[in-house]
Amino acid sequence: MSSRIYFMLVAIFTVAGVFQFSGQVSGAQHCGMNTNVLGQLVSQCEKYVLKSGPKIRPSPGCCTVVKKVDVPCVCKFVTKQIEEIVSIEKMVYVARSCGIKISAGTKCGRFTVRSA
Repeated sequence: MSSRIYFMLVAIFTVAGVFQFSGQVSGAQHCGMNTNVLGQLVSQCEKYVLKSGPKIRPSPGCCTVVKKVDVPCVCKFVTKQIEEIVSIEKMVYVARSCGIKISAGTKCGRFTVRSA
């Protein structure tokens, strides 16, 4: 996987805060996540949130990691570039499938979360 895509996946998830190349505090750090959790999100969950492919239930391993993430906080840092790679609809589906409550009306990038 190219480093650009890796950074974009890490940024969205997710799941996924934003690695800001400007040297500012990343969205992930702002949401209380560390690089270990970010790496786990990418390795465990990327196939469930990429735009390509079907919407499928996440694995137990993915859910274990997702439960460590403040998804509503992460949603505040979703950029247009992230949305080009990651399906926000799938990201919300994964989070909800893992038991994370995301209220209808929550903005996640340009996406508005619908009721479950």
